[in-house]
Amino acid sequence: MKEFKPSGNFVGKVMHDVRMFEAARRPVMSRSQLFLSTRLVRYALSAGGVLLGIINLIRVYSSVFSPVICR
Repeated sequence: MKEFKPSGNFVGKVMHDVRMFEAARRPVMSRSQLFLSTRLVRYALSAGGVLLGIINLIRVYSSVFSPVICR
């Protein structure tokens, strides 16, 4: 059996094909997904959720105890 001797740029061609294949498999992210994936936006959304949760707790507390205080 003959011994295989690759061409000089065999590795480069194969790696180029592998990179092209991986790029084709990578999902394309829309602008909104890119925007929401930033760290600053995630922190801002978390802080907004916490603030809305606190406001909701105050609203529930007021609706339960304000009738008692008014009597």
